[in-house]
Amino acid sequence: MSSAYTADDYSKPIPIKKKTNWEHFIDAVIEVESGGDDSAIGDRHLGKPSVGCLQIRPIAVREVNRLLESYGVDGKYTLDDRYDRGKSIEMFSIMADQVECCEFISEEEFFEIVARRWNGGPRGARKKSTIKYWEKVKLSYYDRKI
Repeated sequence: MSSAYTADDYSKPIPIKKKTNWEHFIDAVIEVESGGDDSAIGDRHLGKPSVGCLQIRPIAVREVNRLLESYGVDGKYTLDDRYDRGKSIEMFSIMADQVECCEFISEEEFFEIVARRWNGGPRGARKKSTIKYWEKVKLSYYDRKI
């Protein structure tokens, strides 16, 4: 009985998909928001908690659905989707797409704007209160890239 594989095939390293900077950035935000816990329940604002790995509030789900509707995209996210890592990342990415940027800002500047808006709302990039949050995300981001 002959095998299609040789001993040399098993000695070769298995290729590992390298994460993009965007994926490292999302991982850093997840680490800061929930420590990676998809079932995390955070603080309550007006009695409605932020939940999931990205600590998404109900108002963010509504905003994402409003954006999708304005783009003519079918499908809506539910509050339960906040506990699903993949769907949470999709919602985060939809919100990040709202950041107006141009070729004149660096990737890190873009990540800072996204992170600070995620933490502080649409004007979060201008709030002093979000600087500390960005510093935590940035530290986690660079730790992941090493």
